[in-house]
Amino acid sequence: MPTVYGLEILTHIRLIERVTRHVDETFFEHVGQWAQLNSDGSLSNVVAGSPALINKMVINSRRQSKYESHDSSLGRITTMESIGVRCVVPQACFAGTINLGDRLMVSVSVGDTGKLVSAEEYAVSGTYEVVARCEQISTTEGWMLFKTSSPSMVTII
Repeated sequence: MPTVYGLEILTHIRLIERVTRHVDETFFEHVGQWAQLNSDGSLSNVVAGSPALINKMVINSRRQSKYESHDSSLGRITTMESIGVRCVVPQACFAGTINLGDRLMVSVSVGDTGKLVSAEEYAVSGTYEVVARCEQISTTEGWMLFKTSSPSMVTII
């Protein structure tokens, strides 16, 4: 696998699987990272120490033209809304020790909010949504390939 500079979606996805969601001006998009879904359908940044029950992967930014960028001028960001999608992300999008086959969830640790972390390795107690599974990883080259999964909940004590 070559060096990864940003999010790469390897699975062919249809327009219906890319949903644009409203964000306010304080939203800091992290392409390839995850955001919290609010009760009104909008997105907000993941908050440190407070696990979100529903997370969505951000696949565009206000400065990017790859996926539905025209919506960003209207205060909307595109998210991935499908299971079984294979994606490659740079090391900036994941944190901690991740092993092949690990279940992945969204970090709420300070400095790593919105990044994928291993449910098997995560040390913060709480209930989290498992969103993907690690299929390949190279920390020496700085990338991870994961496959989105049907969301399930895991409790860490």
